[in-house]
Amino acid sequence: MRLPRLATAALVAAAALTVGGCVLPAPPERPVDRADPRAPTTPSGAAAPEVVPVEPDAPITTADETASDTGELYAGFPGETSDGFLPDAAVDVVLPPTTGTPVVRAGIALPVHEEGDELLPGTQHEGSRNLLLTTSGRLELAAGGAEYTCSGTVINSASGLVVLTAAHCIFDDDTRDWYDRISFAPAYERGDAPFGTWVAEDWWVPEQYLEANDRWLDGADDDGWMGFDFGFIRFAPQASMTLEDAVGGQGVSFTAESNGVVIAGYPGNDPFDSEVLRHCAEDRLDYGAGGDANYGADCAMGDGASGSAFVSNLDPKTGAGHITAVFSNGGATGAYGPPLGVTAWNGLQSIDD
Repeated sequence: MRLPRLATAALVAAAALTVGGCVLPAPPERPVDRADPRAPTTPSGAAAPEVVPVEPDAPITTADETASDTGELYAGFPGETSDGFLPDAAVDVVLPPTTGTPVVRAGIALPVHEEGDELLPGTQHEGSRNLLLTTSGRLELAAGGAEYTCSGTVINSASGLVVLTAAHCIFDDDTRDWYDRISFAPAYERGDAPFGTWVAEDWWVPEQYLEANDRWLDGADDDGWMGFDFGFIRFAPQASMTLEDAVGGQGVSFTAESNGVVIAGYPGNDPFDSEVLRHCAEDRLDYGAGGDANYGADCAMGDGASGSAFVSNLDPKTGAGHITAVFSNGGATGAYGPPLGVTAWNGLQSIDD
């Protein structure tokens, strides 16, 4: 999606949220006032369509009961938001990165930063073997003659071929269909794809996202779709080599916990150009901005950063950590992403063979 939104956090001023992949070129912003939501076009006096909140595949967790502690559950906020939406239910599953050891402690490894500056400038991605540099990549999407970009991250998976991103970087909301073509360039930088370009062969997004998002596009309120704006893409191997063979795989936590995050992706909103891997770092997250089941961080990245990993427990020496959420929407004032839970874990298993 490429529609700006307006949301209000409990302790944060109203923020314009740009949702979606980076359009080449990016379209002008069209702010939407949340106080005047996408109202259904019904005859005067007719009843608006029923709003049915979406729920996770399992009951919401209300306490931190995970064996592999990766931080604070829902950033210390209640799981159910002010609009009555629930996040993907936490499950006690943590996938380690393929190399390196995450640093499980409060806070973040990099200085707090919200400007979207280049990540480790001057470092050659191909030779660094830093997981944050090598596993982060740019997605290119094509549908109906239009082209867009998003961000994604190679994760530790059984097949070694899976990239984690946002659901709206897989399902085109303009056409209400899957993108015609999706390709991925890990460690992309200024036109250079040091590990090649990989072509998607299968993908998965939550049914909750498709159902709630469809209602929102039809004029109902947001229905909680942002709490499930995540998905997985499996890419075809190259000469019997997998993505993990080439670049490694980042760890993933499905516990809905966080120790602060480093967000790495390819924003294309002004003043960025989606050509360089950029980052934000936040040691304390918010949760539930605008009534949606999303983590929130101060971050200036927007279009094109969709699908970027929210990485907790980062070891700056190896780039190893645990992805706890993905960038769903944002802009000049903040980045918002749904925590990963049992729905995401089940979805990963469904395509990872």
